[in-house]
Amino acid sequence: MNEEQQTFIQGVDHASQNAVIVKVTGREGIDLTPHSHNRVQLVEAVAGTLRVTVGNHEYFVPEGYACWIPAGMKHALTSHNRRIALRIFYFMCHGDIDTAESFSVHYVCPWAEANFRFIADYGPSISADTDGLYNFCLSFFHTFRKEERRLVLPLRGINADTPPTLRKAMAYIHTHLADDIMLEDAAGAADISPRSLSRLFSDADTTFSDFLRYQRIIRSLELMADNSMTIKEVAYNTGFSTPSNFNRSFKLVMGMAPSEMRRRQRA
Repeated sequence: MNEEQQTFIQGVDHASQNAVIVKVTGREGIDLTPHSHNRVQLVEAVAGTLRVTVGNHEYFVPEGYACWIPAGMKHALTSHNRRIALRIFYFMCHGDIDTAESFSVHYVCPWAEANFRFIADYGPSISADTDGLYNFCLSFFHTFRKEERRLVLPLRGINADTPPTLRKAMAYIHTHLADDIMLEDAAGAADISPRSLSRLFSDADTTFSDFLRYQRIIRSLELMADNSMTIKEVAYNTGFSTPSNFNRSFKLVMGMAPSEMRRRQRA
């Protein structure tokens, strides 16, 4: 974390409690070491994709989604995309407003995106005496969290609680996503039997096939966000045998077809 980033974080923590702090940023606003704020942080991924580490868990925020980070929650932000654009809002929860103490990722519909853009245009700080805009911001933020469809998409990546042998197998999978990976291949990389590896995945509440499919979808979202490949090229570069298999798996995880995601990105 550089000096400018540290100064901004300190400014957020020392700002008036009755203010919404707005930051529109790109690459310079991420790759932050673990830190926390004394207020809620709402991060919208306008372009590119975001990875958020909370404790021992890593979460993925696709383009067109936003994450809710509770006050005081230590987190780190990073991205694997060449282009990244974020709108970040910091605010306090007051009175009987639900403080929402859990991290969550939400879909940003066109209505929500318009409101995020509208609020960001009034930044970098919106105080309580700004003609009712402050109360509008708080009302919108909490309505967004409650009403927008949640994306239950933990990255299930390598973390400190994962047994070393499973971490080794996961690392192998991650670096060979474009290949025709079999359970036996990952087990060999981890120096254990396929049966033992299957049991380790089961202990981690997933399966080899689900983990592999999930990681391929995550990588496909990052490639699509860079907008340098066709959907067919993305499919083959993430290890799917055919575009139709990619389309089916993508829709299963994301709830929409890759073509619909691409239309949203271009819009």
